[in-house]
Amino acid sequence: MKRKENAMVSVLKEDAAEKAKKYLRTHGIKQSWVADKMGISEPLLSGRLNGRYNFDADFALSFSKALNISPNIFLK
Repeated sequence: MKRKENAMVSVLKEDAAEKAKKYLRTHGIKQSWVADKMGISEPLLSGRLNGRYNFDADFALSFSKALNISPNIFLK
């Protein structure tokens, strides 16, 4: 009997991190302010936005909540 591999299917758009960076840029919002609202360090936020760390669904939801925006801009 063959075993099926469980592959995680991403619910995020491939360019979710870029969309987040663009949102901050177009609205004049500083990363330091967002990091503070999220309760994380600015280097961690920067790392997620720039691909050094994973920009996952949980992060997208936290990011959206901090900015009081819909997470739908990040979702497929």
